Amino acid sequence: MPEFKSTKSYRDAAEYYDLFIVNDDIPFYLSMAEKYGSPILELACGTGRVALKLAEAGYEVVGVDATRQMLRVARAKASNLPDNVRSPISFLKGDVTDLDLQQKFPLVIIPSSFRFCLTTEQQLACLSSAKRHLAEDGVFILDLYPGTAQDEKGEWSEDAHTTDGKHVKRTGVFVTDRSNHIQRRSFILEIADSDGEIWTIETENAVALIDDKEADRLLQLSGFEVLEEYGDWDFGPYSPGMRKRILVLRSKSFEEIG
Repeated sequence: MPEFKSTKSYRDAAEYYDLFIVNDDIPFYLSMAEKYGSPILELACGTGRVALKLAEAGYEVVGVDATRQMLRVARAKASNLPDNVRSPISFLKGDVTDLDLQQKFPLVIIPSSFRFCLTTEQQLACLSSAKRHLAEDGVFILDLYPGTAQDEKGEWSEDAHTTDGKHVKRTGVFVTDRSNHIQRRSFILEIADSDGEIWTIETENAVALIDDKEADRLLQLSGFEVLEEYGDWDFGPYSPGMRKRILVLRSKSFEEIG
């Protein structure tokens, strides 16, 4: 399988990452937090997009990410929260494929980021990290992007945003390699400041497209079982061919695995 980089865009454009993110998954995670409680572990937390919303709602959260630039943004946003919100949240640098915090959580999540584990080895290691941190009755929420539902190729241009006096526009292209279950994506950020200076940040990454059969095999090998399954963030049912598959998982007992 070809080797692709999958973190470059987040290193180079971390301060602009939040401008182009859709937050339609936030109510789902808040609902799950209400059901399962805290502390909550967020793997690959990035800029703290989900973790901070959970903290604002009163939940204790630990966010882990491998990218220093993303964590810098997350910590800066957390520092602007009131003290009574900031206290239950912490951001740690770590590799989600090799993590051991020596702590158990009733809820572990990895919003939209499992797809950056490109190989089976990385995917199994990430699932092992999640399982290692689950409390006995805890659940792990995993959302996937089945490859069979993705377009072969395409391009897009997003609405421009203004932040700190800068006008930021993002365009991109993608190519889906179904034989290797990979989608390669290239982005261009065009940034104009108040003095009229314009510059661009060109970045690229790749994401894994995991079909249902492969996902089920990964879960079996990792010792997870499916408690709930959805096809969208509104708790709609999943059926094969949908563009998103959201799984609420629990760890099987040794007896069940055997």
